[in-house]
Amino acid sequence: MREVFEKIYQGLDIAYGQHQSEGRRSDGKQEGKSYIVRELITNELWDNHLNGVGPSLGIIPIMADNNAKWGCIDIDQYPIDYKKIIHKIRELHLPLVPCRSKSGGLHIFLFFSKPIPAKQIRNKLREVASCLGYSSAEIFPKQSSILIEKGDLGNFLNLPYYNHKETTRYAYKDDGTAASLVEFINMYNLYVKETIDDIAIQIPGEVIKDGPPCLQQLCTQGFPEGTRNNGLFNIGVYLRKFDPDNWQNLLEDHNRNFMSPPLAANEVITVIKQLDKKDYNFRCKDAPINSFCNSKVCRTRKFGIGSSENTPEFGAMTVQLSDPVVWFLDVNDNRLEFSTEELQIQTKFQRKCMESLRKMPPKMKESLWQETLQVLMDNATVIKVSRDGSVSGQFETYLQEFCTDRAQALNKEELLLRKPWTEDGRTYFRLKDLIDYLTRNKFTHLNTGQIIARIREIGGHSEFFKIKGRGVNVWVIPAYQQQDSEFDIKELDETPF
Repeated sequence: MREVFEKIYQGLDIAYGQHQSEGRRSDGKQEGKSYIVRELITNELWDNHLNGVGPSLGIIPIMADNNAKWGCIDIDQYPIDYKKIIHKIRELHLPLVPCRSKSGGLHIFLFFSKPIPAKQIRNKLREVASCLGYSSAEIFPKQSSILIEKGDLGNFLNLPYYNHKETTRYAYKDDGTAASLVEFINMYNLYVKETIDDIAIQIPGEVIKDGPPCLQQLCTQGFPEGTRNNGLFNIGVYLRKFDPDNWQNLLEDHNRNFMSPPLAANEVITVIKQLDKKDYNFRCKDAPINSFCNSKVCRTRKFGIGSSENTPEFGAMTVQLSDPVVWFLDVNDNRLEFSTEELQIQTKFQRKCMESLRKMPPKMKESLWQETLQVLMDNATVIKVSRDGSVSGQFETYLQEFCTDRAQALNKEELLLRKPWTEDGRTYFRLKDLIDYLTRNKFTHLNTGQIIARIREIGGHSEFFKIKGRGVNVWVIPAYQQQDSEFDIKELDETPF
């Protein structure tokens, strides 16, 4: 059973997620801090998850090659009408498996039999979420790509079927009842797909032709109670773009055809008068279209919101607790690496976007910028880094190698030959020679002042020598223990292969 479950939720194998619960919010959602552990995922971790032993397992769906075998729409808007969503999924013939999440929300999974580009999965799930009326829901994988060579790991999702025999994280069958682990596997086998092209979503293109997908969807399925007036206003914004000379007559037709029941004549006239005053934009943040928004597609439509808007769209943030701290943030669905300073100072953030995205985001009010960053940081996933993975740890490793692994000076005079010299339990070297060594090994994370500070932290100090009539400044640190003999490697009696 474990092998099948592991195959279904295959993801990045060099790290996994854990969640530390901190109680529940007033809306019922579970709060807490998320951490990523940079270790290989073992069979024991999978077994422990299914058996309810220790923390539950979180998997990062995006792999090192930026492919994925599964994705998820994470709905945590409470209360949730599970049966209504399940009915909508089956009505649209979508190959999805809905599961109850750890916090009592809904995880809607899309599975593939083999890895495909994570970007394709994200785009498809955005489209699905929009059709379901949950366009603001989080999408996993949260990234189209990750900067794995720089230490980035993306974001994880807590898996279902923790303590599977008594689990509260189960898949929903079509009648809304809980599915056992075996039944979940059967559902997976029923709905798993090979390619993204196997998933068809029908959105009428002739309705609101070349316009916002949210209006296309709402005109097809109907506008919710209490949203007709605002809905007709947004239709009017579209019609003014589509047919500037005849939009008023078309608006009356759309009211009769798509509003149930149609708005009264005086209400339609009020909307027309309002739209006549100036060129309005779509009210994307207001109901009902906010729930069905697909801005990525809308920007490509002739009569959509357009592509001229430079304000960046922020996605998931991950913080690596290294020294210095490194931030990874999705900007316009592109994964970027930032220093703390590049996030603190807007002009440095703009420069990063210009160099990486060829976009110049407008400068926000400082208070709004700080508020935006705070929200991102509050929801950031933390990557814990071991000592040897930090900048300080890497520096100490290179310093030890410099002092022990290269040719050693036989006497004080040979310090001028760029060699470290060890005597009486102390090692001497010139700072310039150490910096050259670090540069050759492409370690450039510390400036000269920071290097000196770290040498002092391990008990180092400077001294002044006279060598061959020259004044030489050197640094002195406690000597590292050196290996006096080679490793004892036994010869094999037989060829192993």
